[in-house]
Amino acid sequence: MRDKFLTLTEEMTFRDWSMLCVLVTTVIIMWWRVGSNIRDVIYIRRFRAQRGRQYVSGAWGARQNSLITLLVAETLVAVAISILIALMLVGVTL
Repeated sequence: MRDKFLTLTEEMTFRDWSMLCVLVTTVIIMWWRVGSNIRDVIYIRRFRAQRGRQYVSGAWGARQNSLITLLVAETLVAVAISILIALMLVGVTL
């Protein structure tokens, strides 16, 4: 395993390394956004009717159900993109 990794690293150019770093950083940022969105949805849902509406309208300027729908949609897109990037890093072709 170690020999295979060393052979792989010797064959990579600086451009390959930089692209790998950018892709890994992108996946990390995407999962950070997913976690942030899930935390916001839980925070909004934990509040009951009045306080939840006040938080959503004050902090986000939107309605509660619309915001939850938007956050869930953004989470699904972020997960799909990060999975595709991870598959590309592994070398799977579709």
